[in-house]
Amino acid sequence: MVPVLFSFRIAGREVSIASYGVLIAVGLAAALALAHRRARGAGMDPGRVLDLAFWMTLSGFAGSRLTYGLVNFGDFGRACVSGVGEPRSAGQVVMDCTRILRVWEGGLVFYGGLAAATIVAYRFARREGWSFGTVGDVFAPALALGHAFGRVGCFLAGCCFGKASTAGWGVRFPRGSVAFEDLAMSGAVAPGADVTPGLHPTQLYEATGDFTIFALLVVLGPRLRRHRGATLLAYLGLYAALRFIVEMFRGDAARHFVSMWRTPRLAAWLHLRTGVPILLSVGQAMSLVTLAVVLTVWLRRRGSSTAHLA
Repeated sequence: MVPVLFSFRIAGREVSIASYGVLIAVGLAAALALAHRRARGAGMDPGRVLDLAFWMTLSGFAGSRLTYGLVNFGDFGRACVSGVGEPRSAGQVVMDCTRILRVWEGGLVFYGGLAAATIVAYRFARREGWSFGTVGDVFAPALALGHAFGRVGCFLAGCCFGKASTAGWGVRFPRGSVAFEDLAMSGAVAPGADVTPGLHPTQLYEATGDFTIFALLVVLGPRLRRHRGATLLAYLGLYAALRFIVEMFRGDAARHFVSMWRTPRLAAWLHLRTGVPILLSVGQAMSLVTLAVVLTVWLRRRGSSTAHLA
């Protein structure tokens, strides 16, 4: 866990370069380069595709943070009203009430960003006269690649951490990490401890899955390109399945549940402590909705193809 890559001083003030931000930037650069290359192969104007990527990036970050703020509205509201201590100066009040703007501290909901970016892409495609399916096919592998780098950044920052693990590969995050601070506040860290209990490295689970999805989309590219929108559907379906599974291991404080289903036997098999909820988090519910949409679109397209052949 390396939350800060390096620091330097400017005008007497120390400036730190956060690993989370750097990995987000690396992932974004890799995604843009890949989308630019795929745009040429799809016969689209690469310059206009980069314009679209710019607006998708802005809307994606805004949608991700806005969704995070809505899900954790109570926490942000309490911080604004009462702060973390009394008394507060006017400047501290402003800082407490603008916590939602501090995206560099972590706190992005991927599905919220995906929804916002999709709306922007759809409107942009209609204005340019492009097929939305083609636009989705161009960006799907790039999105998987960029997301993978982002999850590595989450691991270095210690956010989006997992539940306590009974397995030998559990990761212990040190004092100062997001994981340590969150667990210390909830009493899950022993007094005087300098590291967390062993936690499932959910960030690396998801990063590995995202890199695998990216590789699959590239390898299956020639076959998927025969059907417009197939690459996008494959990405959405694979990511939704991945996210549903990873959510079983997530343990960060931002988890919210539609229902709390527990089973000691499954928990033991997953190397989780008994008594922790496994289903159904908000993220899992959104994954199920995504899978249902993908399946519906796929069945409708298959039905149309069969009718056409008949």
